[in-house]
Amino acid sequence: GTYGGVRGGLNSPYSISLENVINSMEMINEIREINEKMNKVGTQRIETPRLILRRVTIEDAKDMYDNWASDPEVTRFLTWPTHTDIEVTRYVVNLWVEGYKDGDNFNWVIEYKDTGKAIGAIAAVKVNEDIDEAVIGYCLGRAFWGQGLMPEALKAVMDYLFDVAGMNRVAAYHAASNAKSGRVMQKAGMKYEGTLRASKKSNSGIEDVLWYSMIRSDRDSSAELSISLEDYEWPLEYIDHDRQIARAIVFDDDGYLYFVRAQRDDDFGKVTTIETAGGGVEKGEDPDKAILRELKEELGVDAGIVTKIGVVSDYYNRIHRHNLNNYYLCKIESFGTKELTQDEIEKFHLSTLKLTYEEAVAEYEKCRDSSLGRLLANRELPVLKKARELMDFGKQN
Repeated sequence: GTYGGVRGGLNSPYSISLENVINSMEMINEIREINEKMNKVGTQRIETPRLILRRVTIEDAKDMYDNWASDPEVTRFLTWPTHTDIEVTRYVVNLWVEGYKDGDNFNWVIEYKDTGKAIGAIAAVKVNEDIDEAVIGYCLGRAFWGQGLMPEALKAVMDYLFDVAGMNRVAAYHAASNAKSGRVMQKAGMKYEGTLRASKKSNSGIEDVLWYSMIRSDRDSSAELSISLEDYEWPLEYIDHDRQIARAIVFDDDGYLYFVRAQRDDDFGKVTTIETAGGGVEKGEDPDKAILRELKEELGVDAGIVTKIGVVSDYYNRIHRHNLNNYYLCKIESFGTKELTQDEIEKFHLSTLKLTYEEAVAEYEKCRDSSLGRLLANRELPVLKKARELMDFGKQN
């Protein structure tokens, strides 16, 4: 369940009472079920003007205990008792850190940039796979209420769940007597849906709960993506170069999409991947010019840019590179001859894939059995989904 609200909410996965420690594996199993139902992108770092949302670490236990878990005002609307012993908090934090090893926990600690301290937490605590719905829970230390910090964090996580995790609906609820929580949801752009009477029991007793949500169609479909991803497949040692890249989702008159297949045997290992066509932006070249050149070289097509989809920042720790990927939606105008480099022919064995949207998604998912395949899927599936929305929007208009 969720524990939404500035003062906490109803069912928190972040804390457990001493008497419930022995049942902790039930909580872990529930989180694993959630992970299996979401795009496998995991808990990526999110930055807002005042906050950093990141993975929980063992060192966060003291901040968690001091700033929110031990405060009865924060736990007032929660189902779990106030922590009276920091060892309980340490136990919970250890559970969450261990949970990241499964690869896909969606659980952020909220760090306040001004102090570098953890001041709260936010997570996708329930998922309905059938309708691509995520329910958010969040909790913030009392010293930080009333500053607009929780709406800032909530909005950022909602964007992540839509754009990166691929949700169609994001919801949250709060106790009727916790009106401040409703204002947080309103400020983040959620719409009130209704009240379930006497449906939840918290430390304040049995109460009505108010539900809020946002669905994908509530958002501006013309807004460009802006996504930042981390590489959890290889350890970060250092980054020695940044690379501007132009990439495209390419389609033809019949709605088929075109990708490149690469068969690699290099620093990333022996692996076969699917990827969007594109490559490095040359010195003095604009990304929109670069993508048209790359499409001609890799796919052998002349194409026109329909729109820019957005920018995805990601990392290849294995080769110490930071990529800034400029993504475009392009329509094929004519087919010609590829102009592949020797490396593309001999080292990567590039070939062209012509796929439906559903086939493309399946290809990316199939390649997740390798570390590089997971990085590529995390980066490109959100872009692919956004491209389909833009194509559908264009048909309607």
